[in-house]
Amino acid sequence: MAISNGLSPELEGVNYEAQQLVADDAQGSINSVTPGVKSVKVTGVVNDANDFIVLPSLASVNDGHTLTVLCSAGSNFEVRTPATSAEEINSEDCDGTKELLATDTTILFITKINDTIGWMSEVRTAIGAYGTAVVPD
Repeated sequence: MAISNGLSPELEGVNYEAQQLVADDAQGSINSVTPGVKSVKVTGVVNDANDFIVLPSLASVNDGHTLTVLCSAGSNFEVRTPATSAEEINSEDCDGTKELLATDTTILFITKINDTIGWMSEVRTAIGAYGTAVVPD
């Protein structure tokens, strides 16, 4: 059987939809990224720009796993790792003491390096330009 589009027949027609989350001021199901998800759309914040979403634990995803975060909440928000995990984003412990700023209308590309180093985040602006490296604060 010839495959005209070059795709594996098992993958033809597969559509990956973004997980929709709402940033909140406490970790819960409305703001936690499900392990294995590749794309997240943050559609709002419950309170203010201090609300956050939570990445999956490092142990729950493979090295190299990349998550695309569509920052469309109508407000800035923050990105954290699971509470008390001591997991890092851009070389900073982000389980509550620090967090990564997610600026509305940008796209974050967050990639797991490994269980020791943690996550690395890059940002793109609405015009496709690379944003300045963000150090969690």
